[in-house]
Amino acid sequence: MTGLARFLPHLWINLACVFWAGNMTVGRALRGHIGPGLIVTLRGAMSLVLLLMLLRFLRTRKEPPLRQDFWLLLFMAFTGVAGYQGLLYLGLRHTDAINAALMNSAGPLVAIVMAWAVLGTTVHRVQWFGGLTSLLGIAVILSGGSVERLLAVRFNVGDLAMLVGVFMWAGYSVAGRIVMRERSVLSVTTITSSMALLMVTPWGLWEAQTAAPVLTPAVWAGLAYMAVFVGVGALLAWNYGVKAMGPAEAMAFMNMTPLYAVLLSTWILHEPMRGPQMAGAVLVVGGSLLAALGPQWSGKRTPGSATT
Repeated sequence: MTGLARFLPHLWINLACVFWAGNMTVGRALRGHIGPGLIVTLRGAMSLVLLLMLLRFLRTRKEPPLRQDFWLLLFMAFTGVAGYQGLLYLGLRHTDAINAALMNSAGPLVAIVMAWAVLGTTVHRVQWFGGLTSLLGIAVILSGGSVERLLAVRFNVGDLAMLVGVFMWAGYSVAGRIVMRERSVLSVTTITSSMALLMVTPWGLWEAQTAAPVLTPAVWAGLAYMAVFVGVGALLAWNYGVKAMGPAEAMAFMNMTPLYAVLLSTWILHEPMRGPQMAGAVLVVGGSLLAALGPQWSGKRTPGSATT
């Protein structure tokens, strides 16, 4: 691959991170109006309608029978679509944006370990260094450069939910790399989304009966954003990137999500971007690039992570 085609998977992954940056903001805004189970259920139903329409018109090739990789697809549905999203919205009800971003920033390092253990991906020192550098950048952005503020962070059950979700998302990405060797990105996303909807619907119905949601036009608008840009856009973009470059390289860019959240706040809300945030941004971008592209720059080929 040369030119734009070589970097297109990286662009898809970063697009997914942009959508997730908005998702965390919307999720926090909706927490007082609707429960996490009902969010995942309604968002999942809306997303599935769109995915089925896309699959109807864009399917181009015959795929293996469902029984061939049913259990891997079920695992993906449970971990990435139902589990991770449910834990994300649950965690956002009990924690703040700083803690949530800190928990998610562990994702690249978790994915590197899983890719090495399951796929046999070679992990180079430059990737470890890049992952740790990106993690440091997140800490600088969130703390505003204040060690005291970072040390004052306290963790709770919401943070634990977020951390478990990170492990689930890494597992989802590793399994996706295997499944998408013979299936299209759109097919895998649609199948796992439909399976996940069956899993979360009882949770959503139980929440609707025990705590009546406040479904205002603003809430529906937030759910529509989640359905279109997260349940469809982000999942398709992420799965395409994972299929092209592998889970470890894709997860290296996951720490771009809080950086994009800061940039969106600067652009939309006109909040100033201060010195510590700019320094942290440099560390996040530099660390992510080192973790994802370091082996290629140094002339080392990472098995299982760079072919399409």
